[in-house]
Amino acid sequence: MKHKKIKKNRLGKLYNTIKLTIICEIARIGYLISKPFFKKDIWIIGETENQAQENGYFLFRWIRENHPEMDVYYVISSKSPSLKKPQELGNTLVLGTIKQVFFLYHANKIISTHGLWMIPDELGILKKITRKKLNFDGVMLNHGVGFLKNGSKYYHKKTFPLNNLIIALSPDHKKIFTTHYGYDDKDVIITGYPRFDDLVDFCEEKKTITFMPTYRDGEDNLEHDAFKSTSLYKATKRLMIDEKLLNSLEEKNIKLVIYLHQNIQKYSDSLDGFSSKNVSVAKQGRYTVQDLLKRSSLLITDYSSVFFDFVYMKKPFISYQFDYDEFISSRKEKAFIDFKKDIPGTVVSDHNSLIEKIIENINNEFTFSMKDEKKASRFFSFYDQKNCERVFEAIKSVREIVS
Repeated sequence: MKHKKIKKNRLGKLYNTIKLTIICEIARIGYLISKPFFKKDIWIIGETENQAQENGYFLFRWIRENHPEMDVYYVISSKSPSLKKPQELGNTLVLGTIKQVFFLYHANKIISTHGLWMIPDELGILKKITRKKLNFDGVMLNHGVGFLKNGSKYYHKKTFPLNNLIIALSPDHKKIFTTHYGYDDKDVIITGYPRFDDLVDFCEEKKTITFMPTYRDGEDNLEHDAFKSTSLYKATKRLMIDEKLLNSLEEKNIKLVIYLHQNIQKYSDSLDGFSSKNVSVAKQGRYTVQDLLKRSSLLITDYSSVFFDFVYMKKPFISYQFDYDEFISSRKEKAFIDFKKDIPGTVVSDHNSLIEKIIENINNEFTFSMKDEKKASRFFSFYDQKNCERVFEAIKSVREIVS
């Protein structure tokens, strides 16, 4: 039975590959025919094939609303739970269609948070040939903030395909790319992130605390039972059922929301059994990271760069480093800052200290300290809602920069 299933999966993959190859070749022919007459300035924007919730989407939305005359398109999978979001703005390209590949050939700017993933998988070396035929300026919008992980293995200028323009948050952020990733000063522009324009605090009643941990290398490939043996699962479960915390949440009518990283969202169901009146597990598709951050008064994470978005709104967060030694020693790509000393938030390493600090924040009505605000200032050059505008102007100037 298992052998038949494997064979069926292989045949399914082969069928999809052949189908995509035919689609790409039809699009290629259409491109060659239309090339002499197709003189438009085409921008293609994307995040991952299933996402429309951060820098790519918010830049796309801003351009559609402020410059509808622009030929800018958003690429996303037809299976994405976020498909309707870009579709409501128009100019959506469904991944793996003739139209998507046709516009990919004609694009002179490809703008992404996660690289050049939107080339469909074709047979043999055809995908490489397609990639070589593309003629575009590549813009990297970034996804994480970059201080917490050395990404030179992925984003070095010599190997990363979107290397004409990199978006940065501050001089310290820019320095990572110019010192460690091989970029020249002119390649990296300090603009702020498009998604920050939407970071408006929605938690006037101060009724939500969110726990949003990252994932550990290898955790995304575990069976559900194996995930239940991880330190992350055990720490999360213990947080959800702590009687002292539950009593405090009940007394103040505050909700605790658990939201796992996108790479391990599939394990969310294993935590549902510990939900209660004031504790719930949020699922991707129904909630976005952005929405939860805006609606929360306190963020608890571990080593995730999501806290940068939170402190941008000048709200407090707790870094719960329950497996610090194991996490740091196992991570191949080391951080550019000290996880314990440099981050603008409270650091705790054990469960009891975490509960104590959560309750302390509740009693203090979630105040962002001056000390943490000062630490945060090194990471951001701008605190406004003009990030999309700055990024848009920087992208428009790319041809001038690279010429």
